[in-house]
Amino acid sequence: MRQLASVLASAAVAVAILGTSVTAVLAARFSYPWFSAGRNNSYQLTVAEMQANYDRIIEYSLFPWVRELHLETLPMSDTGAQHFAEAKDIFQLFVQGGLIALVLVVILGSWLWRRHQSTGFLTAGAIIALATPLVLAIPLAIDFDRAFVVFHEIAFDNDLWIFDPRTDPIIDYLPEALFMRNAFAILVAMIMLSVATILLGRVLRRRVRPGGELNRR
Repeated sequence: MRQLASVLASAAVAVAILGTSVTAVLAARFSYPWFSAGRNNSYQLTVAEMQANYDRIIEYSLFPWVRELHLETLPMSDTGAQHFAEAKDIFQLFVQGGLIALVLVVILGSWLWRRHQSTGFLTAGAIIALATPLVLAIPLAIDFDRAFVVFHEIAFDNDLWIFDPRTDPIIDYLPEALFMRNAFAILVAMIMLSVATILLGRVLRRRVRPGGELNRR
């Protein structure tokens, strides 16, 4: 039972770190002006209007109760709306999967800690999560364009992600730099959370005496 709980808890830690990182970076909507360098202001929008459109996209992607996407000042085609709906499904896997994983970490982790003073699942899960950005950073840094295309070909079973600016001008306001910087921000967040989790595991281990008893001081 202990071994199974440790394996499940380790996997949950890794998923929680991934889901939390994706959610946190997307939720940081204030980064849009800095992350979207090179955008084409084809509709001559104000900075506030551009931000409002981006905010609607993020709210639609992150919040399951937001059922429809309505951009403030830009038109959108049916195919464009369909792609955003498919992208929302993917983002919800990260958001809801991360939340479920966090709950599992609390439940399984509490049991492992109370019964066995075990913290190894924290380190194991963090190492798994830490390996992800270290591996993905290489192809992203070498050829982001190719990595971007490959990701979309894997994630989507159609080519609706190839927007036509004439029918979906929102693509002019979502430049490649935005996706690239968000991707690297997610990787950095994963590294930071992984390191923090490893340190937490070490702190908890120091509270355990050689005989397996907790040091209450």
